[in-house]
Amino acid sequence: YNKPYMRRLLSWLSRKRFPYEPLIHIGISRSRLLHNLHQFQTLAPNGVVAPVLKSNAYGHGLLEIARALESEPNIPFFVVDSYFEAVALRAKNVKKPLLVIGYTRPETIAESRLKHVAFTITTIETLRALKDTKKAIPFHIKIDTGFHRQGIDPHEIPEAVEIVQTNPRIRLEGICTHLPDADNSDQKFTEQQLQRWSTIAAEFEKHFPGINYIHGCNTEGSRLSSTTHDTVVRVGIGLYGLCETPQITAKLDLQPVLNMGTIITSLRTVRAGDTIGYSRTFVAKKDMKVATIPVGYFEGLDRRLSSGPENTPCVYFQVGARNIACPVVGRISMNITSIDVSAVPDVAVGTPVIVISNTSSDPNSIHSFAKACGTIDYESVVRIPTHLKREVVE
Repeated sequence: YNKPYMRRLLSWLSRKRFPYEPLIHIGISRSRLLHNLHQFQTLAPNGVVAPVLKSNAYGHGLLEIARALESEPNIPFFVVDSYFEAVALRAKNVKKPLLVIGYTRPETIAESRLKHVAFTITTIETLRALKDTKKAIPFHIKIDTGFHRQGIDPHEIPEAVEIVQTNPRIRLEGICTHLPDADNSDQKFTEQQLQRWSTIAAEFEKHFPGINYIHGCNTEGSRLSSTTHDTVVRVGIGLYGLCETPQITAKLDLQPVLNMGTIITSLRTVRAGDTIGYSRTFVAKKDMKVATIPVGYFEGLDRRLSSGPENTPCVYFQVGARNIACPVVGRISMNITSIDVSAVPDVAVGTPVIVISNTSSDPNSIHSFAKACGTIDYESVVRIPTHLKREVVE
């Protein structure tokens, strides 16, 4: 009885029985993803980068990104946030070592049967709870060097060292910290933080000469990694081409990885004076051609991108073969958005629409959406729901 074969057979039979072409397509460019990885490897110590795949790989698809990167060299482990994400990857036969960087209950760590999965100890209490473990546990200790969010306080380091040295089953693979201000043009705080980090890293190297991984620098801090004790750089948002920090974009050519496309699902003529959408916020000033697309705030399109109360459009989509920019009219609904397609020749039901462009300067890029909403790229991209299928393309 071959379980993998049976799963593939059942999946194939399901597609045959219920043929279905999704209305929304999300493309993940493997070539752009690898390009971004290689860009960061030019900054990392010995070219070693640990991709951060937390939060569904920043909305890009946990499994899709893992599979696209798994065979790449100079990747010691993938970083995930939770035990759930680690289980999800192992369930899909992803074999790359994993680091769970978020908080995990001590009992979960002690009972875990996942192979090649290390856990991040974020509090001294967790380490105390595991000090008598009889099971070999690989882990990284997180140190608070100034973020004041997570991590063992520097004055708790002696106790942490003693616990690790007392129980050989507690295997210290690495130490880490996090930089909260590396994207600031004023680098004074980050430089002071990295000085503290270098002192702490040197202390751990003295106690544990064989420690494998020292990682404090993230996407924005990657340019500083050569000045630290770091042996690996964690790269999250930059891996997906969404970092807009000037200090990084001046050094690296980053390319957004994700795009989203759909089609026009209805078309109508709206007369001058007619209103469009919920609460009738949009009033047509002239006759216009209005289309709908099957994408709304449930599909990750922020409601703040609706046209303003003064009929000021906040965002444009690209429609048709010529990629003509067409503004949102009215409020974005749960699953539907209306757009003005008056300028698009030969527009019809089925005409393609680029909802999210993978060109940063386009009015419908993740960066443009975030700017229009007064938020950050992270928030805009992680809101794309997991039920929308991601397809890795070249």
